[in-house]
Amino acid sequence: MPEIKEKDNWPLVGNSHIIDFLRKSLEKDKIAHTYIFSGPEDLGKTTVAYFFSRVLLCRTRFKKNSDFPCGICDSCRQFLKTASLGKLAQDEFNVLHSDFHVIKKEKDKKNISIEQVREFVSVLGMSSFSNSYKVGIIKDADSLSDEAANALLKTLEEPKKRVVIILVANNTDALLETIVSRSQILKFHTVKADLIYNYLVEKFASPRSAAKTFSHLALGRPAKAVKFLEDKEFYINYETKVKVFLNFFNQNINERLVGLGTAADAEQKQEGAKASLKIIEIWQGINRDMILSHFEQKYLIQNEFAGAGIEALKNKIKLDNLLKINRDLEIAARYIRNNVSPKLVLENIAINI
Repeated sequence: MPEIKEKDNWPLVGNSHIIDFLRKSLEKDKIAHTYIFSGPEDLGKTTVAYFFSRVLLCRTRFKKNSDFPCGICDSCRQFLKTASLGKLAQDEFNVLHSDFHVIKKEKDKKNISIEQVREFVSVLGMSSFSNSYKVGIIKDADSLSDEAANALLKTLEEPKKRVVIILVANNTDALLETIVSRSQILKFHTVKADLIYNYLVEKFASPRSAAKTFSHLALGRPAKAVKFLEDKEFYINYETKVKVFLNFFNQNINERLVGLGTAADAEQKQEGAKASLKIIEIWQGINRDMILSHFEQKYLIQNEFAGAGIEALKNKIKLDNLLKINRDLEIAARYIRNNVSPKLVLENIAINI
């Protein structure tokens, strides 16, 4: 099995090209004004953005010619104090560090607003209290409203010295081309299952059977694998959505709609569109597994725990029908992204499957 090597404990599994690039930039003191960390969810983009910010703001980094935070200067202690408040207490950094600011899409809001960006720009425009960098992170950057994106662009067109902005985005296509053209883009890629497997076993002392299951379920996303391991309810909710989809093939329309309600209830704490897209993503995964089963490619199946259910349906559902369902799910996701009612889209799938 391949060995996991965290680059001097930079918090990232796989994607070593990202750490190599950032380390060389720090060593040569060639820091861009704007970065875009792009790629699918749960790859560690935000975690690396925070860590990179810690390094930039470390007071002793230049003295030691290091690309790693010292952990003992005032700046590092402020970050560590925040981390001690609770697991992933990242949002608290806004309050506890005067040279560090974060904005993200507010709960139940569709976009990051122009007011948020104006405050963000204003804070970064103030002088550093310690004559160091000012660093700002925009999470969910692909959800910037048009007005917010244009307000940010004005700042990027006239960058201030020693001000660094990091945009964390799943999809750079959703960003203004003029923002992308002024940024250093770092693309995060999905990670091999065996690396995630080793990570779970070595870092989290996961049982090997669980590590095998979750490293496949995560589809190359280490943070998601960790969540499966540590959050039992999250895993149970995932299983529920898979079972709901498999049950559709043995149910009448009324029973399907009841099952759909069960899948939706598991995501009731999240906003509708995002939650519905996650349900569709899970259904795409199990449908893909059913297609693989038709071709006797069981070793590639993502949802191994559902193997018996997949096998039971193998001779009942024609391959042509599974391919049609795959296309329908892709169209359904597109509809939701284009603001069609998520509830109606999911109901349409359940009725016409």
